[in-house]
Amino acid sequence: MRKSIIICLVVLFGLVTSCASVPSIPEWVKKTPSPDAKYTYFVGSSSAKDSATALNDATAALIAGIMQYMGVSISVASSAEARASLSEYEAQITQTVKTEAKGRLSGFEVVEKFIEQDKKSGLYTVHVLARYETKELNKEKARMESLLKEKADAVAIPEQKGDAAANEGLLIDAIRAYAEAMSAAASSEVENAQIKLARNAKKASELAATLRLAILSPSNIEIQLGGAKVPFITVKLIANRGGREEGVPGAPIAITYPRRLTSGRIGTATQQVFTNQDGIVSFDVPPIELAGKYQVTAQLDFGSIADILGGLPKWALPYIDALESELSGIRASMSYKVISAAKNVPTAIGVYLKSEAQKGSLDPEPFSKSLEEALVNEGFSIFTTKISAESGQPDIDRLRAIAPAEAMRFVLACVELISIGKEDGFFIASVAGSLSAIDLIEGNTLYSGSKSAQGMGLSEAEAISSALRTLGGQVYAKELLAALR
Repeated sequence: MRKSIIICLVVLFGLVTSCASVPSIPEWVKKTPSPDAKYTYFVGSSSAKDSATALNDATAALIAGIMQYMGVSISVASSAEARASLSEYEAQITQTVKTEAKGRLSGFEVVEKFIEQDKKSGLYTVHVLARYETKELNKEKARMESLLKEKADAVAIPEQKGDAAANEGLLIDAIRAYAEAMSAAASSEVENAQIKLARNAKKASELAATLRLAILSPSNIEIQLGGAKVPFITVKLIANRGGREEGVPGAPIAITYPRRLTSGRIGTATQQVFTNQDGIVSFDVPPIELAGKYQVTAQLDFGSIADILGGLPKWALPYIDALESELSGIRASMSYKVISAAKNVPTAIGVYLKSEAQKGSLDPEPFSKSLEEALVNEGFSIFTTKISAESGQPDIDRLRAIAPAEAMRFVLACVELISIGKEDGFFIASVAGSLSAIDLIEGNTLYSGSKSAQGMGLSEAEAISSALRTLGGQVYAKELLAALR
């Protein structure tokens, strides 16, 4: 009897000892706990030859479960910012698991760890049970989604904006939005970035190809110099949409027109205007105080679009060039002519020598003849009047007396020889003159100025004649054409 009792005790002790050496597997290892009113639970498990490695792998599995819950995958991270944020987030979880510290990551904590070792293989298996406050988890989910969508939306949102603008007929706004989408695709790390850039470039180029500028105002008009009438340009930006032409509103148009510089030369100025609801814009060209033929150009101003495209990488250049080529071709021009009433005023020309001593060596005829030819070529009615050499300028009464009866204006010039020299076998002459244009009716001086010129020749006479022709036919002719109206 005693022997049987002893045997039973030994067996029972063995069973107890055996049970104590093999810990029971927690239920959460077998099945992840269901979420409750406050928490969502996650379990990560992994096996390795050492417990540290197994713990690291289990932590990675735990993180993967959390990311899966949030619908986030690092492999599709759309930006370096998003990847950095994800990496930092994972590091916080890892640190919390290793230290089991509370409050390291808001709402997240490790509830329990379970480690077991297979006696045969020697492998360690680590299980980690963690819980996450559902409110904080969802907050983190929203933050991650925002980060991951940020760059993708940078392409999608302007593209959608471009589509909407195109449907509303705001084609320039649409092209600008597509350019923004191109820039976002090129500068971010979204999936299929080149495909998205090419798609938006194609949309923009196709819209640009439908556009043209049409001149509505008359061309080749004549404007009286100094008159009240000013030239104007009216253009319409038209889009051909399915065979139907429509005006494009709100489009920036650059008007380039001529203007006279302070130097007297003709330059250009540019002003930006915007098309109205019908796609039309009118611009009054500022008058230019110089007779001649001029041109006004209207062009789609796509500077803001070019600025956006300017930051794209080199691999995007073919798309940029194609779009800018379409945009730069949207232009139109009109011509007009400014005519002077001065040519309708009968004009007398008289020239005299400043010095009586130069009468034998200086013949003023080349000056007067070249000036007359230049003015006649511009349509002036000219009468040449002989004036004897004298000191001092004739007064208005004297000019009226010596001028032909038909003359209403007198161009009076005084010339002199400044110097004559020889260089490298050629004679070089310098001449100077003063010239006034006088209204014989009113007695007003219309122009007054002093100029000089040089000429070259094989003889002194040839050099002097050349200098006088330059002074009259070029220098003073230009001055008079600009001054007389």
